[in-house]
Amino acid sequence: MNSPGCRRPGPFPSLRAISLSLAYLTVGNGLLTARAADSSPDLQQGETLYLQHCAACHGNQGDGNGPATVWLFPRPRNFNAGLFKIQSTPGGSLPSDEDLYRSITRGLPGSSMPSFTYLPESDRRAVVQYVKHLTAFTGSDGKRINRFQEALKSGPAPKTIVVPPEPPSTLESIVHGKELYTLLACNTCHGQNGAGDGPSAPTLKDALGIPVIPRDFAIGAFRGGSDGSDLYLRINTGIAGTPMPPFPDETVKPADRWDVVHYIQSLRRKDAEVNDILAPENALIKAAHSQEPLPLDPVANAWERVEAVRVPLNPLWPEPNSLPAVAVRALHDGRTLAILLQWRDDIANGAPIRVDEFQDSAALQFSLTGRTPFLGMGDASNPVNVWHWKAGWQAEVNGQREDVSTTYPSLHVDLYPEASNLFITAASAGNIMSLAHATPVEDANARGFGTLTSQGSDRQNVQGRGVWRDGFWNVLIFRDLTSTDPDDAKFIPGTPIPVAFAIWNGEQRDRNGRKVISNWYQLTLEN
Repeated sequence: MNSPGCRRPGPFPSLRAISLSLAYLTVGNGLLTARAADSSPDLQQGETLYLQHCAACHGNQGDGNGPATVWLFPRPRNFNAGLFKIQSTPGGSLPSDEDLYRSITRGLPGSSMPSFTYLPESDRRAVVQYVKHLTAFTGSDGKRINRFQEALKSGPAPKTIVVPPEPPSTLESIVHGKELYTLLACNTCHGQNGAGDGPSAPTLKDALGIPVIPRDFAIGAFRGGSDGSDLYLRINTGIAGTPMPPFPDETVKPADRWDVVHYIQSLRRKDAEVNDILAPENALIKAAHSQEPLPLDPVANAWERVEAVRVPLNPLWPEPNSLPAVAVRALHDGRTLAILLQWRDDIANGAPIRVDEFQDSAALQFSLTGRTPFLGMGDASNPVNVWHWKAGWQAEVNGQREDVSTTYPSLHVDLYPEASNLFITAASAGNIMSLAHATPVEDANARGFGTLTSQGSDRQNVQGRGVWRDGFWNVLIFRDLTSTDPDDAKFIPGTPIPVAFAIWNGEQRDRNGRKVISNWYQLTLEN
């Protein structure tokens, strides 16, 4: 869910760009792609899936310039260049099919690349073939040259690097790993203590000339996995397109490489979270059928008896203290569905008044078709219903609305009978987002990036209540199961409905596409 709330002012694509990107998703027959005329059914299937789930970030032609790019850091991979970060083949070579399949399946933690475990294996493997098809460039004669096909002409495909069994991590191996860490100049980028603050860090750029941030081993997410074997391969192969060079066996012996791995692991903060898989194979959230009245107080003791599902979250933009997960609980009584979200937030941020302030908020998005559409607020064929709770709206509903007059109590302003509220410009202009709210939850719909539209004031039927206590937000959102509004999510006991989550941290200046998101989950109301 790349942008609940994106309709607010910000750097959005033009309406023409949006309509074109949506058209490509629906046409799906290569308006901007160059699929070979004799392509296999797998390649055709891969193109359709790629246009729906991948093109918004990676671009229709795989050049890494999709319409979502302006909201994402690091930038999406440019497949045309043939530089893939995560591989088990020697540095400088192309990845194997299994490498690409693994990246699609697992995602890349710490980036906007989600896990696609919700797609069948056959779909993921079809996308692999289409990504390989996009790994091409234009030769001097103007012909399209596929890098994978050219590599095969030069000889057999590169062999997968065999990772030897991991030896025990001992004090001796860690000490030796620290010595090698300095000898190999790892500290110049990653810092002496692995915090990503080495002397070269401010000057590092990737192959496109874009600044890159060295990995913080203490708390940062490891893009290609955090297991010992994952780190072993990163050191061996390097990370193509970045300043991270390969250290093959000719440079570092396998036993020494394991020692470096053990030293890096020793730098890890014990409380640091690791999110390797953004959505488990069984991504299920159950809403039990309560025979008692629903607890509509988010801090009611009754919620402690409801099983919580830990939903991992991933940042779309580098966060100094990224929220790793949100706890989700759900109940229904046959008439009303209630969903409780709980997450850690040391500082509560309410209504933003000053230009440098932002509010805490949370959103759920439901698929209106029952399918798992594009995670970034659906697409033209698969719209979504978004429930967006805002801390500022909650304060207003509670009768504690902050505004210019309370933030600046000594403010002097000329008041006129016909325009007594001019200093609150949005409300004076009739902006629905600034008018008095009866609920802290916005009920909205979207069909892709830049299309989020709030339902009319007479259709806002989602309620909620948020309570910040002891460093945690407890946000309860509820709505009647049935709704005659065609743009509202429909909840039928026993029928799963795809749902995804997003959280904004006002203290970290989150807004619009800058937030942490979950993958698709399946919400099922028990009979």
